[in-house]
Amino acid sequence: MYHFAFAIYSVVFSTISGFLAVAIILAGYFSWTSIITALIIGGIVALPVTYAVLKRMDWSEPDKGHAAREDRWYIR
Repeated sequence: MYHFAFAIYSVVFSTISGFLAVAIILAGYFSWTSIITALIIGGIVALPVTYAVLKRMDWSEPDKGHAAREDRWYIR
């Protein structure tokens, strides 16, 4: 589950941090401290969002429609 968490976190962190950085720039704050603060806040907010996404994922048995055919392993 950790590899999914890292992948989802990277996407969520990039999205939230980018949104906050653009919002801060549009608000008129052009300093590096405000942009870095937006990145830190985006990193902190991305943790519970990633957890919520992981909880909504279906961790039961994999779907048989997406699995490889069983006879594939015996064909040479």
